[in-house]
Amino acid sequence: MSVGGFNRGYPRVMHDLPSSGRLDEASSAARVAEASGDDTVAAEAWRRYRLIRDTTRDPDELLAEGIALSVSAIELAASSSALR
Repeated sequence: MSVGGFNRGYPRVMHDLPSSGRLDEASSAARVAEASGDDTVAAEAWRRYRLIRDTTRDPDELLAEGIALSVSAIELAASSSALR
């Protein structure tokens, strides 16, 4: 299924471009979708943009961020269940 230039969740030509080109392509697709009012496609394109951007980040930094988010989720769940 092809939606807004994307086929099964993968943009058409992104696999052949360097990361900066893929970022440009993803942000362009997101802006086009936003301009046309297609919020679903725009959200997916911005998600893809963030994923591409994250591939250039330090793996240890990503791991630390994931752990911090997990700790926050556990604390939030615990405080939510304490209110019941």
